[in-house]
Amino acid sequence: MEKGKTPAREDAVQREYARLRDLFAGAEESKLALFDGHIWENARIRVELDDLYRIAAASGLVKVSAKNPLNQKETAVSKMLTKLRASYNNSSRLLSRELLGAEPEEEDDLEEFE
Repeated sequence: MEKGKTPAREDAVQREYARLRDLFAGAEESKLALFDGHIWENARIRVELDDLYRIAAASGLVKVSAKNPLNQKETAVSKMLTKLRASYNNSSRLLSRELLGAEPEEEDDLEEFE
């Protein structure tokens, strides 16, 4: 077993992978095979995000100096959450577009002026 991996975490990744495969069950088999690695990675990221949210709930996202409340420092978990959220969103968007045919909504900034 890899360092830092726990059976509970691996079980959570397996469950998330199965959930995602169910969501994409209607996709073409060839596309599912092609994007299988992305599905696994999306599942891992989701489980990691859940773990980080638990850590953040216990430790907070920002440390504030007791002597000077204006002196604040972002925690490592806060920085990781930001990065992983972006990865998760990009991965989810890719899977939705490629496996479900979901097209991203184009925002028309001039629409309100028409």
